Amino acid sequence: MIILKSEFNQEMKQFISKLKTVVFLKVYLLLALTFSLSAQNSVDQSNLKTNEVTIVDRTGISNDAEHAIAVGKRALFDAIQNSGSTINQINHWTQIKEPVYLILGTLQNRALYSLVSDEPLLRGGRPEGVFYLWREIDDHKALIIGGTDEKGLMYALTEVADQIKYEGVEVLKRIQDNIEFPKNSVRGVDKFLTDENDDSWFFSEAYWKYYISQLAINRFNRFTLITGYNEGKNEDFMIPVYPYLVDVEGFEGVRPRKNLDNSPKDYLNQLRRIGELCHLHGIKFIFGMWGHGRSEELVVGLPENSDAYTQYCADGMRKLLRKAPEIDGIQLRVNYESGVGGFGETAELFWKKIIMGIGDIYKERQGKLTLDLRAKGLTPKMRDWVFETGMDLNVTSKYSWEGVGLPFHPTQMRQAELSMLNNIDKRQRYGYADFLNHSRIYDFIYRLWGIGTTRIFTWADPDYVKRFSQSTNFGDSRGFQVTPPMARKQNTWDLIKNKALTYYEWEDQRYWAYYLLFGRLGYSFETDRQVWERVFREHYGAAFNNILNAYSSAGKVLPLITSSHLTVHPANYNWAEMESGGALFSKNNANPFHRERTYQSAEPGDPGLFYGIETYVTDVLEKNVQSKIGIVQLSAFYEYLANDILDNLEAVKKADIPQSFKKEYMANEVDLKITAALAAYHSNKTRAATDYVFFEKTHNKGYLVSSLNRMHIVLKKWKTILALTETLYNQNPKFLHDNGTWHDRLVEIEKDIIDLEGILGDQAYGEKLSHWDKFKFSEDSVKANLEAVVPKNTGLGKEDLNLTLKSSRKYLSEQHPIVHYRLADMTLGSFKQLKMEWDGQNYVAQIPKKEFSGDYDLLVYFTTIENDGLVHLYPGIFNEHNASPYFIISNKN
Repeated sequence: MIILKSEFNQEMKQFISKLKTVVFLKVYLLLALTFSLSAQNSVDQSNLKTNEVTIVDRTGISNDAEHAIAVGKRALFDAIQNSGSTINQINHWTQIKEPVYLILGTLQNRALYSLVSDEPLLRGGRPEGVFYLWREIDDHKALIIGGTDEKGLMYALTEVADQIKYEGVEVLKRIQDNIEFPKNSVRGVDKFLTDENDDSWFFSEAYWKYYISQLAINRFNRFTLITGYNEGKNEDFMIPVYPYLVDVEGFEGVRPRKNLDNSPKDYLNQLRRIGELCHLHGIKFIFGMWGHGRSEELVVGLPENSDAYTQYCADGMRKLLRKAPEIDGIQLRVNYESGVGGFGETAELFWKKIIMGIGDIYKERQGKLTLDLRAKGLTPKMRDWVFETGMDLNVTSKYSWEGVGLPFHPTQMRQAELSMLNNIDKRQRYGYADFLNHSRIYDFIYRLWGIGTTRIFTWADPDYVKRFSQSTNFGDSRGFQVTPPMARKQNTWDLIKNKALTYYEWEDQRYWAYYLLFGRLGYSFETDRQVWERVFREHYGAAFNNILNAYSSAGKVLPLITSSHLTVHPANYNWAEMESGGALFSKNNANPFHRERTYQSAEPGDPGLFYGIETYVTDVLEKNVQSKIGIVQLSAFYEYLANDILDNLEAVKKADIPQSFKKEYMANEVDLKITAALAAYHSNKTRAATDYVFFEKTHNKGYLVSSLNRMHIVLKKWKTILALTETLYNQNPKFLHDNGTWHDRLVEIEKDIIDLEGILGDQAYGEKLSHWDKFKFSEDSVKANLEAVVPKNTGLGKEDLNLTLKSSRKYLSEQHPIVHYRLADMTLGSFKQLKMEWDGQNYVAQIPKKEFSGDYDLLVYFTTIENDGLVHLYPGIFNEHNASPYFIISNKN
């Protein structure tokens, strides 16, 4: 492995090393502290009887009720009884005989509130709060397990139930005083209804009871069921949705063209049942209506006149919301992909009618209805129309692009978007655009769009989710929604073809760790690691730590691919788990959607932080290397992640894995090995493509020899991927569009090799030359040892902003650090740059006050460049102390 003088690579090594070693010390200290604290009260708390637990129930909700609190109570009572204990349930502590007991309830219970009213954090009425507090009552001691409301209590009870499940009833004695509130007020999951083939799960009571309960236990509080995905009109289902659910007066001839097995009444009743189950688990039910196109292929009898068709949709919206009061909110896709309007030309008057129809029901429900409008295509007029109805507005936008990027907001949009800022569909295609101004009167929600990235492989990276969770209240946003694996899967094929490795009833069950991490860390990025480690320990026994470490590295591979190499943007045509990233020669592309795109011409998802290959080579040859993560560093990072995954898997002793979970591990081990092979593939493909571009620019065939040699390694890695997928997966997996197969990409690579050999001719085995030669003998990594002094507030632009960068060494003049800065407005493009100056002790710079805006926060990061062109970023993309690769300086009072 090449050893690089790269802050990027060095930080990653140190970070993952700490995850694997230092964490044991931290966990030990945490347990020691817990033991010490509990020992101080051991005289009282240790007297808790564990053979019979006394519970004062102040909830007022019976255990068999259909209610969020009852969900939590059943979980707690079952856990206690399954551990071998009995329960003595009473109504008030005046009946108590035992010295130590439990009290359950919410702050709405006056008796319980009187016991905890001394806690300042519990006085503000904040929703979804969880608290565990010990209180002395007369001569007894009580552990109060409470919530600030019904959802908070459910969360508290299910967490204690899990602790009992994994550690026994004795754990009750060790619970410490704690109060927690959600860091993100919205924590949602998206699910798509594709076509009638989904009836098998859509109409399954067992499925929904399982699925909704898992969302609730993992502290998700919003579920969005989405219809009408595909371009708003063709080859889909429920476009428009109304005739599939309700009859609309005055439009009696409108009906689905296809004779479906289930009637509109059946679909409506089931939709209502899903909403009811959501409510019973403290979850808001949002109905996504993405397709409003006039689709004669799907529906007969639709009005041909555009005004009449608009009226039909508006009346249909009112009828649906009156018939399904369980729907808490509507989500609309409003750009041309909805089937109405044109590219860059939103059909404002159509949407005005729809908005006003929703507003009518909002008034009928006395304000109990929410509206989400997706950012792409959303105009200021439409926002104003929402406010005219009295409704609040949630604007939802893709967190990064149509894929899962690294866990921070991109520093820059791609050129395709920046070059068309006057087009509202391009301007607001993804990211936060210019929405995060402080003067706005709408809420903002980020949507992690997994369809182009995480479709079928199991995924579990706690570090990723911690960073993501911290970033989703950026700009005072409300939180996030995630699109989990299996979204948009056509329900006509089985995911795993090897039935011997099928270990679940529902395919969603494979992804328990994904839901666990995004739910619990989404609630609070400060959640104790024991929350997920105890489940990994249950599944993988003594091997859990190596497996979790492997997942932690694997979880960074796919996001790194899309952040550094987004071959094409639309998620339907760019699937990182299968995609090659493009051929070296466009004519060889297995993916026809790539057209003239090649591996080396692909633009990064975040071109502000990452170099594209062609641009990098040009800048190297022109001795004009920019302050970005370079191709050499990127290749090394892929290599490191691949090796770390395999090293951890090598350390796993299969005998340590419980028998009941061995089948699960065998299947998931394949995912991890495929991901490692993908990382190794991209490490080598990056090198092959870079050397090929050096050949194109210099005509030195030595680079071509290196490219060819590297492509043979690329071929080997892809054969590994193909062999692994063949042991487990259906080889033609379809998600809405036919993305081809892993085998198609093998043929693509073989054709590239043939073309390289043809260009080389007799020199195929001649002297080689590689861009990597200059890095081969680099000394051990040199850590930049940078530390920044960055104010938390700009001072509202009253003065220039002083920035200081402390460095362990002084750089040559041409290497002086650079400060990069930009307002939190992505439409402004790339970050501006200032060269920092040495003041005798540190590097300093001043950002002029004219650069500030009172309406936007300021983003800042620092870079230095070594002689060989390798770049140090500070704080960097995996900084232990900073979740994002930039500092956020507030511009508010």
